[in-house]
Amino acid sequence: MSDSVFHAWDRMRVPSGLRVVAENEKPLEIRPARLRAGPDIEPREWLYGTLLISRYISVLVSPGGVGKTAWSLAVGCSVACGKGLVGDYVHRQENVLFCFLEDPEDEFDRRIAACMIRHRLDEEDLAGRVFHLNGRDRRIVVAALDGDGMTVCYPDKPALINAIRARKIGLVVVDPFVNSHELDENSNPHINAAARAWAEIANETGCAVLLVHHTRKGAVAGDADSGRGAIALVNAARSAFTLTAMSEDEAKELGVSDDVRRLHIRLDDAKANLAPPSAKARWYRLASIALGNARPDYPNGDNVQAIEKWEPPDIWRDLSVADCNAALDAIAEGPGGGRRYTASRAGQGGGARWAGRVLTRMFCLNDEQAARIIKTWVRNGVLEEGTYTDPDTRKSVSCVLVNNSRRPG
Repeated sequence: MSDSVFHAWDRMRVPSGLRVVAENEKPLEIRPARLRAGPDIEPREWLYGTLLISRYISVLVSPGGVGKTAWSLAVGCSVACGKGLVGDYVHRQENVLFCFLEDPEDEFDRRIAACMIRHRLDEEDLAGRVFHLNGRDRRIVVAALDGDGMTVCYPDKPALINAIRARKIGLVVVDPFVNSHELDENSNPHINAAARAWAEIANETGCAVLLVHHTRKGAVAGDADSGRGAIALVNAARSAFTLTAMSEDEAKELGVSDDVRRLHIRLDDAKANLAPPSAKARWYRLASIALGNARPDYPNGDNVQAIEKWEPPDIWRDLSVADCNAALDAIAEGPGGGRRYTASRAGQGGGARWAGRVLTRMFCLNDEQAARIIKTWVRNGVLEEGTYTDPDTRKSVSCVLVNNSRRPG
């Protein structure tokens, strides 16, 4: 970049000593607040559910191999075709630019083909609305250090703004974010500069930007700080969410076998300062899609993952009022021999006297599902903690008693 261009820009110092170059800096202007009434203010420009919003950046944080690319493709295709393919509402149909910066273009073709097959999309659904920028053909650098090692410049920012405007792009997906800049991933001033570059691209073009980012080790679902490197990226975003594989405990609770557990993934709001966080996780399942592209030397062709919405089984949905009352009758009767059931699996006699055994026996539930029901009944007062005298030991032990006034029905 020429010295004349640099001289036309204003430089400002930040505490780290990093020099940030601000292009076409506007004069500082302080003006009175308009103090408009609520009904006179335009609503926020949500694009996809309350996850993506026009003129802002959103961040998806996920470990490798979980399904973030499949999820991003499904979201982008939802926006391009104007209908929510995996659950969330599409507020406006928009053109979509996928900046997939790791894989070659034919891998992008495989992934989007799998998405189209799974969600029964025709070429007409996406034609003219989906664009691709391949990082293998040409690197994208929105922010980098100049030759002096201190000045941040923005080599591809003007070209991206022009391309987004020319194609009327409403959503840009950047996967992964780390491949879109050449700054220090662990430096907050550096990452803030890179994130701000994408935020300015979003603001100047009116598009929403989704930045896909890897997690650090030990990441937790819904943890806004789980992204790898500097936290400045999440701080710069207006919404951030995590995508994680189903845990072993969740699989047991939801009745999912361990051999398919890793195909089930959950999305959690990690930061939602423009909308309330979700009351519960959004669940998805990865499906293996045969592309039908067999060749003599590859007789099986390719199988590629596509994502689909998945609803966890509702343990209450299959239990009628009569079923619940029959189970409560059995709990009230006790396991026999004058003994009563307990709400806990632990403690003296808990294994044999646990009330959940009634549910596992009557309704083929696993222990975790039965435990959820027992806890709910205790919390709602259907079951009450009490004590009784054990017929063998003649000692007072804990038990649960059925509160008939709180029975369902």
